[in-house]
Amino acid sequence: MGARSTIPVIARARVLGVSVALAAFALLALKPVTAIAAAPQEGMAAPAFSLRSLDAKPWSLAQTRGHVVVLNFFATWCPPCRAETPDLIAAEKKYAHQGVIFVGVDDEESAALVSVFTKTKGIRFPIVLDTHGAVERSYDVRAIPTTYVLDRNGIIRYRQVDELNVDVLDQALAAVVTGAPLPRSAAAKRFTDLADSTTQAIANDVSSAKSATPVDVKALDLAIKTGAAANKQIDALVSGPDSSSINFFEQTQKRSQLNAALAEAYALRAGVVGSASASSDQEQAELLLGQIAMDKEQFSDAAAHYTRAMQLAPNDTQPYDGAYLAAYELRDYHKAVDIAKGEAAIAPTDPESWLTVASANNALKDYAAALDAERKALALASDTYTRNPTSKAAAYKLGRVWLKMARTQILSGNSAAAQPLLQQATAAAPQTIVAQQASEQFAALQPAQIGLWRAGALSASGNSTGPAHVYVLVRNPSPQARTINLTASGLPQHWLLSFCYGTVCNPFKVSFSLPPGGSKRVELLVAPLAAAGGPWSMSLRAAGRSTANVQVQARATRAAIVVSAS
Repeated sequence: MGARSTIPVIARARVLGVSVALAAFALLALKPVTAIAAAPQEGMAAPAFSLRSLDAKPWSLAQTRGHVVVLNFFATWCPPCRAETPDLIAAEKKYAHQGVIFVGVDDEESAALVSVFTKTKGIRFPIVLDTHGAVERSYDVRAIPTTYVLDRNGIIRYRQVDELNVDVLDQALAAVVTGAPLPRSAAAKRFTDLADSTTQAIANDVSSAKSATPVDVKALDLAIKTGAAANKQIDALVSGPDSSSINFFEQTQKRSQLNAALAEAYALRAGVVGSASASSDQEQAELLLGQIAMDKEQFSDAAAHYTRAMQLAPNDTQPYDGAYLAAYELRDYHKAVDIAKGEAAIAPTDPESWLTVASANNALKDYAAALDAERKALALASDTYTRNPTSKAAAYKLGRVWLKMARTQILSGNSAAAQPLLQQATAAAPQTIVAQQASEQFAALQPAQIGLWRAGALSASGNSTGPAHVYVLVRNPSPQARTINLTASGLPQHWLLSFCYGTVCNPFKVSFSLPPGGSKRVELLVAPLAAAGGPWSMSLRAAGRSTANVQVQARATRAAIVVSAS
């Protein structure tokens, strides 16, 4: 059985390097990425979009014109997204006085969960909800986190995939703000030099081998040795402390060129009559070609390469990893389930195998099958933890399985069943990212505070006997439909406050339903029931909390009316 790769994962359904590691995807909500005709690149205008922000207000990229803008595509379940959050917060504070606007674009999560995350992390810049993933598709977001920096004219000047450290982000922003060329790091130069020189060296050895009769196997051996050594060095570079200074898109292109040359060397050596490693060499060639096709978003070609690799090495997990991701990208979830089950048959004692089966079934919305697979993962992780109760790695894995099960229950609509699982995740792996995510998700499942926001004028005036009105926006941030109850208290004698919407106008209290994330504009109609002694005024304070205040000032009356939502 082949060993699972430990190549670091950026996020979603793509990794850098030769092979793909499903083990690292156990917590990730894998989802297909549809390639677009012209992916936005540096020098192109950023695609326009409008989304709802966390406070349910519309937000448009157009309103930022004239400012440098940082668009950060993220999700709360993404570890590198969470890791880079403090640097984004620090950079936003540093560049705010220069008119730089930061915007977080969340990847299809509930408003309740994202709200908990932003409050926990202290994020103050706008967060918008890409509920259906349309914006990330228009930006060809291949993995998250992905960051775009736009100049004051809305032109893309910088883009990067993976976690950005504070120095790299600072250098990029300083260049875009001043209009200077983007700097190139020493790590990026080392990567390019290494990739280019290795590609050329392999090509030379392959050419030499092909020109000899018979084929010069020693030259192919040297080419493969050179390529394997270079890939190890590149892996170290792209997972090192300066990795975020190496442009992902250039990295992918250069790595593909190197791997194409290396794949040819493997294929030629596999074709040499009597080669003892022919099957292994051909498998390696197919794995390399599959990764190249994945990087080019040619998913059908990738699936074909990985399928051939599986046939050549039916007990190696690496081809299954790649085939699974290719099927996922093609939205062939039934195929993904079959591949995941095949891999689980090869590695039945690895909890990650069963978590992969669960992820595939979740994509099919077969939550019963997903939970069944997760129970197998739980039994394995629990056994490992029981035998190693002081192992942090064992505790972490056990916590991740509990968290995965909770997320499946949430997907199935059974939030009540998810809550004790989230508590188990927190208890199993305290003071870890698993515990953080479980705690946030648990908080998000609690009945969320109904928010009251100002929707229109801040104040209004009435005459001695006439009414005046202001408006509030009532928002349900919960993932479930809610019955909203509005009440008014603190009214002075002989005054009336009515809640009006549509054809309904109820005095003192009203109830209505709001769908998940829904909102309703409600009129607060205030009127004196007796002469107020002359003109009077009212003013509103509503800032997203469950209460709003209406101050009434008349000749003989001053009152603070409290409007409450529950």
